[in-house]
Amino acid sequence: MIGADGPHRLTSSHTTARAVIRTGYALVLATTWLAVPSTTPAAAAVEDEAPGVCPQAPPGTQAFADDVTAWVKWGVLALIAISAVVSLGSILVGRIFSHPHASRYGAMGVAVVVMVAITYTVILVILDSITGSGCT
Repeated sequence: MIGADGPHRLTSSHTTARAVIRTGYALVLATTWLAVPSTTPAAAAVEDEAPGVCPQAPPGTQAFADDVTAWVKWGVLALIAISAVVSLGSILVGRIFSHPHASRYGAMGVAVVVMVAITYTVILVILDSITGSGCT
């Protein structure tokens, strides 16, 4: 390398850094190659066989499982609604009484409630795809 004061040789730290970068590139390429799904006929045959197996609850437990799932869904939905009301109330109280910390905590609470609501819907979709009707 040529710097402002003339040519310089690469130090051992430069060569070590280059070796680390090369190793990192190799790891990224290897993990990317491993993550690409195989398109061989054997892999396609396995994929065709998998949808034939449907999850089923043991005999006599489906009604109980449905009740528990409904209660948990309702409870989480109620907690999300209560948290949203409390967070909005905290913002309102903070603004009325000039308490910036309450307003800030309320705004953070609203953000958390929105993230929890999004997570709740994603989890429901995942559970429905695992245990829902039809085999996918």
